[in-house]
Amino acid sequence: MTPRSVRRVWLLTLAGTVVWLAAIVLAPWLAARGASGPARFLYAVFAPVCHQIADRCFVLDGHPLAVCGRCLGIYAGFAAGLVLYPILRGFARVALPPARLFIALTLPMALDGAAGILGLWRSPIGLRFATGFAWGTILPFYFVAGVADLFRTRRERAAARALERRGSNKVE
Repeated sequence: MTPRSVRRVWLLTLAGTVVWLAAIVLAPWLAARGASGPARFLYAVFAPVCHQIADRCFVLDGHPLAVCGRCLGIYAGFAAGLVLYPILRGFARVALPPARLFIALTLPMALDGAAGILGLWRSPIGLRFATGFAWGTILPFYFVAGVADLFRTRRERAAARALERRGSNKVE
């Protein structure tokens, strides 16, 4: 993978993340201003990825955000991880973080979620956000590397197919 291709994946991911976060906030903003159709559309976009239980959502202008506090934490953490990516990793090398770091950042959210499912406690929205944020920060380090590797693999396969076609044309 070239640093240029990794940088391109990072920039596209960053742009998509900014749009995603903006849409989360735009839904209640539109609803508060009477644009119920566009607001409903945005809430519907996020419905497949979040339960949107109102009492687990932060509120803007009297309306819940389009995702719950934990999901917002994950997306905000993802954005923070993207900002940290070039500082911590750069674009010249693509290396995955150690598995123990992934586990350490996943464990708080997993324990909080499991305890909630088991009825041991009900987490406040701030804790849900914090555990989601912690987990979200590690995800770009896997996502950017994975997508960049996917593009590299596709390029290599296309080049190999082109070589095979050229070679089969010479045999005839």
